[in-house]
Amino acid sequence: MIKLTINGKLGEFPEGKTLLECIESTGLKVPTLCYNKALESYGACRLCVVEVTQGNRTSIQASCTYPALDGLVVETDSERVIKTRKIMIELLLARCPDSKVIQELAKEHGVGEPRIEKKNDDCFLCGLCVRVCSQRMGINAISFSHRGPKRAVNPPFDAQSDVCQTCGACANICPTERIKLGDVSRNDIRPILDEYNEGLIERHAAYISYPQAVPNKAAIDDRYCVHMLKDECQVCQEFCEADAIEYDQKEQHIDLNVGAVVLSPGFELYDAKQKKELRYEYYENVVTSIEFERILSTTGPYLGHVLRPSDQTEPKRIAFIQCVGSRDCERDYCSSVCCMYATKEAIIAKEHAGAHLECDMYFMDMRAFSKGFDEYYQQGKDLGIKFIRCRPPSIEEIPETKNLLITYMDEKNEKATNEYELVVLSVGMDPPKSSHDLAEKFGIELNEFNFCKT
Repeated sequence: MIKLTINGKLGEFPEGKTLLECIESTGLKVPTLCYNKALESYGACRLCVVEVTQGNRTSIQASCTYPALDGLVVETDSERVIKTRKIMIELLLARCPDSKVIQELAKEHGVGEPRIEKKNDDCFLCGLCVRVCSQRMGINAISFSHRGPKRAVNPPFDAQSDVCQTCGACANICPTERIKLGDVSRNDIRPILDEYNEGLIERHAAYISYPQAVPNKAAIDDRYCVHMLKDECQVCQEFCEADAIEYDQKEQHIDLNVGAVVLSPGFELYDAKQKKELRYEYYENVVTSIEFERILSTTGPYLGHVLRPSDQTEPKRIAFIQCVGSRDCERDYCSSVCCMYATKEAIIAKEHAGAHLECDMYFMDMRAFSKGFDEYYQQGKDLGIKFIRCRPPSIEEIPETKNLLITYMDEKNEKATNEYELVVLSVGMDPPKSSHDLAEKFGIELNEFNFCKT
């Protein structure tokens, strides 16, 4: 252990640490844009400067690279430090005036407009992207090029890289959000889509399945984890304060003795891509009912705000199309729940977005199956939900606005066209693919649609 005096307080710290590590261990915060504890220190931004006194000599040093030595006296917020820090922020602001993170730092430290000419650059050469790619990913798909004022961060030979694995580490760590994977990599970018939010947003390889998961702990998806695939990275282990990362855990199969078995095969949602005329696969603002359910949720992709996927703006008109995957030639049965869950979604959407939101529901027959459901249907009508009896044959998109057109024949046999910002397909239920195997194993009889015969 060594002894340091930090802001007048004497403390003991492990040997071999940097000043920044010792300072942060006391709870003090020192601004920095180029430091990450999972990477070797670089000292590029010079924001982490502190005043160091060793014997009779006092100097300004970058705390992220300066070694902690026994007997040092350190000041993190002296007048000289604050003045130097402000100068560095001003220089960074002149180089990258549009960077939000630098703007926030400038505001926090009382730095106004820079006194020197703005360069309007988007990179201040912190080197985080270069270091994470080489030190943690083991790839070297991005590096510094040129020297002096022309120095920049680029893929090797200033061309899209073939070796980039599109892991996104460089883009995630960049404080100015300058790095775009499409500029770095020649390979296809394949984001990891969040299954819980129906693929509307992305997730990380280390993730918690959903907010109320049991157990509510993070897991590592070995299909995407760089360490699992290439024995590199291990950044999550570096940052896990609970020391809970175990890369060698394996899936376990356990035999249980039980007194009874309840068969609950559930169902699968109808794949809306099969209805080519409804263009679910091609138009961003055509979503399924389960996707809209996630959009409405406070734990969903837009935190409960009713927004459409293409541009995250609030729709003014939403259409619901019923019986998608039910009551047709292939599935001549009613899925029982679609009318009421669509009514519920429309009511909740109006509660979230306000009474000005218009909701139209295209239906064949309104089937309010259970107790109180017909009253709920009437409540939806009272709230202004318009129920239109017809089965729309197709959906068309207006390319300029990405709004959607539904043309149909009304009950008077007259042609009508309505424009919407968002269309929700109320998908029906299919029997699960495992139903045949389950039925054979347990001697359960299935009906003509492969659901359990009751």
